[in-house]
Amino acid sequence: MNTEFERFLTDISDAFIEGNLQQWRARLILPFSLITKLKPIVLSTESAVRKNFDQYLVAVNMMNLDLIDRTPIRLETCPDGTWLGTFRTRMLSGASLATAPYISTALLHDADGHFRMSSMLNARGHQDWTGVEEA
Repeated sequence: MNTEFERFLTDISDAFIEGNLQQWRARLILPFSLITKLKPIVLSTESAVRKNFDQYLVAVNMMNLDLIDRTPIRLETCPDGTWLGTFRTRMLSGASLATAPYISTALLHDADGHFRMSSMLNARGHQDWTGVEEA
């Protein structure tokens, strides 16, 4: 499952650089919760996912990102069949860090050999960059 975890991280990173909502959505289970430093956010509908994704694209453009690099730190299996995937995120504009690297953990579900997440702990909300309050 380590290889699938790496594929998952690549998919959720590239989705924002490429502006590919379908790629992002394919890796989510609704309702999807983002736990940020400001507050938890729950996306329960396709419309909410789309709106939230669009705000992250604004942040990507504002920071002039050309790479989001997520590196696996740890993948743990849970007794209920879910997985906890911990990873470090770096956001780069050219060769420079656009923001300090940070560590997050995703609650992952095995869907026919592919990870989909239902929650991300220590997610970075786009509000820091866009000024738009999370829903």
